[in-house]
Amino acid sequence: MNTSPMPLAPSLLYATAGGRSSRQNVVVLSDGGDAERTVSFAATLADARGGELILVNAAVRSSGTPLNLAGDVLNERQAAARRTLRTTVDSAFDVRTRAAARVGRNYLTIARTASEEFSAGVVVVDESESMTSTAFGRSVSTRVGGHVDCDVISVGGNHLSTDVTSILVPVAGGPHSGLAVDMARYLAEKHGAWLELLHVVPSSADERAHTDAEQYIAAANERLGDFSAVDEWILEADDATDAIVDQSQYYDVTVLGAPQKNRLREFVFGSTTADVRSSAYSTVVSVERPDGRDSLLGPWL
Repeated sequence: MNTSPMPLAPSLLYATAGGRSSRQNVVVLSDGGDAERTVSFAATLADARGGELILVNAAVRSSGTPLNLAGDVLNERQAAARRTLRTTVDSAFDVRTRAAARVGRNYLTIARTASEEFSAGVVVVDESESMTSTAFGRSVSTRVGGHVDCDVISVGGNHLSTDVTSILVPVAGGPHSGLAVDMARYLAEKHGAWLELLHVVPSSADERAHTDAEQYIAAANERLGDFSAVDEWILEADDATDAIVDQSQYYDVTVLGAPQKNRLREFVFGSTTADVRSSAYSTVVSVERPDGRDSLLGPWL
């Protein structure tokens, strides 16, 4: 495999795992529904990071709701969070857990305040139905990424099982590729799963495109370090999104980086990540690292 430097090197070649935030706590944002799958993935991450796992059941309070009613809802949500942690995080995970409930006018506000309150290094969002359809059709996780100073991971997709035996990792040059590879390794090591690195090139791709694809795969392999339960594949297909969705049926989990398009273009044209999340046969874990945003105006221009 050709590993010589290429003009536009993948960002994950330079994004080292040691560059992450010193804050190790993992905060899960849920709407109080069944978040077992999301909490299970978050527990794996907290175990790997050595931080505390905090499940925050969020209660959106509409204007005019009596304060005493909000208090009752909070108590109920916190009790539900305790039950979820008790039934999901077993002795296989060496993590400390905490149950909490917070109220706010929207999920974004709750995510921001919970992230700061609990010194989150990662916020994990459960992509439940009530949290997916938000303003302008953008999911809560997509919007949270612009409002918290930590990594953001969302767990969604049509595969509800918590079993993890195989993981698909589509790799490219996006700013969150390194974190995606890290997350895939955490899951694979904890569950004894096999990991497959995939890069999609157009059917009409020239030699340069194939050389670049090899570079992306090589960079991801380097990121995995001594992890050996991995295979790699360069797939020719006319549509990358369709190819990833089609391949997802053969894996339990698909892990990929958040959209690298700016926010406006993502709204107008959509994104591979959002399309895969809505159509994939597997559980879909998408990741975003805050230092992928270069400036206040950059995401919109």
